[in-house]
Amino acid sequence: MLLAGLRLPAETVALCLHKPGDPRERNALARMAASEPDLFDAYQRTHPRIAEATLKARRVMASFLSRGDGTLVFLGLWRQEGWAERSATEFDADPQMRAMLDRIGAERFAQGLGARAEFTLTAMDALGDLRGRLIVADPGARAYMRLAETTPLTVVEVTRTADFAPPMPGWETLVLDTPTLKALPAGWSEVLRQWRGIYLITDTQDGARYVGSASGEENLLGRWQQHVAGPVGVTAQLSRRDPARFLFSILELLSPVAPHEAVIRAEHHWMTRLHTRKFGLNS
Repeated sequence: MLLAGLRLPAETVALCLHKPGDPRERNALARMAASEPDLFDAYQRTHPRIAEATLKARRVMASFLSRGDGTLVFLGLWRQEGWAERSATEFDADPQMRAMLDRIGAERFAQGLGARAEFTLTAMDALGDLRGRLIVADPGARAYMRLAETTPLTVVEVTRTADFAPPMPGWETLVLDTPTLKALPAGWSEVLRQWRGIYLITDTQDGARYVGSASGEENLLGRWQQHVAGPVGVTAQLSRRDPARFLFSILELLSPVAPHEAVIRAEHHWMTRLHTRKFGLNS
């Protein structure tokens, strides 16, 4: 219906349904789509051979991003204006491509992009007011570059404000690794900035655990960012470990006005319950 309103025949449109399985990559893409469009464009200028064959036959690409909950958010329309073959060496030497790959931290790109076509994609103004607001149902299947005329997308909702990021999990189920923490969607950062509480760090190398508390400036967000800011952890025991291996979760959410003494008592309570002084990383 939306394409018909623009007088764009569906037969001329490819649907690019970005559906990375890694939540870190989804979050990084959402952040790039919202605030680093040049890097997001670098991400979708190139595709594996089967997907690129579909795009080569279409003059418009409609782009969507998975929200991880069975829905996709609309990212915009791009006009496909040609392509050029590039070698793996050329991609590896492209600063924009390197920056994009660094942002998403995707293991599937560990060996680089390989030789493939690079498209010239020009963002279109049409439907710009729906970017980040139009939410559609994921049509399923693994192929992500689809034909618009054979892939109807059911509209779930049109939100009042734009938000490219997937919904943030509740604090009881929230688990963040270091790459995700370094590329949090703005909305997630704002929530963690308001939350204070007791948290758990787990080193994925050996399962060693550390209990900490956050009640200072910027609460959980600020404290967790301190832990991953440098090449090693920031406490005596964590200073022997690589923060790139850390997983962060919340043990107890405290009142935003909880006094410092109450926070420390709760922290010591969790150290005792989890035995992290004797068997973990709390001195």
